[in-house]
Amino acid sequence: MSTLYIPNSIALANFDSVFKNNNFDFSDGKVEIQFHPKYVAMHPVGLVLYASLGDYFRKKEIETTATINPIKSIPYLQRMGLFSTLGYADPIVTEEHEETGRFIPLTRITTSDELAAFLKDIDPILHTTQDTSRTVKHVFSELLRNVLEHSKSGLRLGGHVCATYSRKKKKISIGISDAGQGILEGMVGFKRFATYKEAILNALKPGISGTTPKLGGTQENAGAGLFFTKCIAQSTRSHFLIYSGDSYFKLLIRPSSERIKFNANPEDDYATIKDSLPFFQGTVVGIDIHIEDTTAFNELMQMIGDSYRASLNKMKKDYYKRIKFS
Repeated sequence: MSTLYIPNSIALANFDSVFKNNNFDFSDGKVEIQFHPKYVAMHPVGLVLYASLGDYFRKKEIETTATINPIKSIPYLQRMGLFSTLGYADPIVTEEHEETGRFIPLTRITTSDELAAFLKDIDPILHTTQDTSRTVKHVFSELLRNVLEHSKSGLRLGGHVCATYSRKKKKISIGISDAGQGILEGMVGFKRFATYKEAILNALKPGISGTTPKLGGTQENAGAGLFFTKCIAQSTRSHFLIYSGDSYFKLLIRPSSERIKFNANPEDDYATIKDSLPFFQGTVVGIDIHIEDTTAFNELMQMIGDSYRASLNKMKKDYYKRIKFS
């Protein structure tokens, strides 16, 4: 029987902890899920990772058992929907608190209507101006739309998303994942890459992976979702991560003494790039955002907003050009 070990701490900074005692090889068809015996602190990126692994188990009809210890963090994990998403009953009875403005539990996105509902729910968590909120939601709409269009996870599983807000740190943390074909196969329609590492690095370049024919998805912002997401993290000196197949790209926090620079080539970023990792069938994206009134952040919001507005206007013009009046 294979083992999926869930460590005591999962964040973007220490994401490698998910590989501790794990090789993600579940080929024998049976998995025992083991939680750390004392405590589990989990960033949304960890929650969506395990949610998508749960989807993978169901898709492959892999039998699972779970050892859930009476740890202090059970109420948090339960409220965020981890146990139910993995297919297990909640281990304790708790009083659910209002989540508005504090967190969004694990949410499955399979349709455009569910995507629209999530974007509406995330407004209170952003704790920022209407214009900035609209811009950030545009970026996450791109990411989640990619999940819907390219995950091909089967069984209408779609993808998962969840978010938390730390009032003390003024930090928003978001995780997005799917158990689909992975970024290497997802990029085949644009250009064929030899490795997951190469595919990830190219997916982070603006203009490489955009395919959506919807309003706002033109050459000006095609494939810009991942690039803009990375830039948002950079502008607030926060972490960003994308993990697919056997590789990941993790943006590191640049020292405050250094100038913020947005690079079209991710290999020029202050980041960790790894391959030959335990293989994950799907894609995981995690980001932290410190919503602060800084020059870099505000200028980036303006740039992204201008890009989307230009794209939207061009798409509308092209649409009306195609209309023939008799």
